[in-house]
Amino acid sequence: MTGLLTRFKARRALRAALAPLPETDGLTLDTCLKATDHALVYAGTLDDEEIVVKQARGELAEKLAFAQVEELRYQHPRMRDGPFRVPEVLIARPEAGLVVMTRAPGIRLDRAIRDAPGLRAAFVRQAGEWLAHYIAPRREPDTFGGGYWIKRRSEALTELPPGPDHRRIGALIERMRAVRTEFTGRLITRARCHGDFCPINLLVAGDEMWGVDIQNSSWLAVAKDLARFLVYLEIALPAGVHDGPWGLSGEDYEGLLAADGLLEPGEAEMVMPYFLAVELAGRLMSERHDAFMLSSARQFADRMIATPV
Repeated sequence: MTGLLTRFKARRALRAALAPLPETDGLTLDTCLKATDHALVYAGTLDDEEIVVKQARGELAEKLAFAQVEELRYQHPRMRDGPFRVPEVLIARPEAGLVVMTRAPGIRLDRAIRDAPGLRAAFVRQAGEWLAHYIAPRREPDTFGGGYWIKRRSEALTELPPGPDHRRIGALIERMRAVRTEFTGRLITRARCHGDFCPINLLVAGDEMWGVDIQNSSWLAVAKDLARFLVYLEIALPAGVHDGPWGLSGEDYEGLLAADGLLEPGEAEMVMPYFLAVELAGRLMSERHDAFMLSSARQFADRMIATPV
């Protein structure tokens, strides 16, 4: 919970937003999943069906809600059956920032891995296959630039006090610059990606894998979504064996990238060090409140910095 909202105020605010909509008659709000100054998210029921109600808040609320609806309505017809799934939009009122969708079944991927570590390799491979299926219709070649994230991470670094983490992030930015110097202008793969592709946004339900928190799919380098997943996985659930490139678990790395239709041959070796550094630097800045995640991120950064660029 952040900002001025409390769970009580969040429920009351969401009920007030839903009240004028006749199609929400019979809708109940049960569990608060998120309540921030930017979004309210509740689990509930509508006509005995389990649902999720999300209200975007703030100046961009309508734009964000519209983008989420547009994306889910594009993906759901092709991901309503089979092993790779997304929720269905039931009610959309973007002008109020509101989206009501079916609730995806299953348990979060990070919890599934924690509960059944012997299935980690299979789950990670399945996650890569989910992303490959998601991006398949909207995937194209692009040229690598690299300047945007160097600028973003360098600007954020100025807000961090001097110390070991400042030096770690600085070293990661230098690795980003080295990759940019060598590979600017080379072809990479971009696609309409999830944008926040990580284990907490994937649910495992039997043989199915569901993607959630799909807010507004963005055109991104596919390698960035893959790096986001690998960095989160390694700092939240450290593999313990780091026999892969750049301080990663080889099994995690190879399994996630095994699916056809993700990257072109040689692309991972070229740009994954850049995007891993982007995501890892971001985690070193954002995980200040979580001692375990921050410690894991520091250890991962030290391993990566020690490897050749």
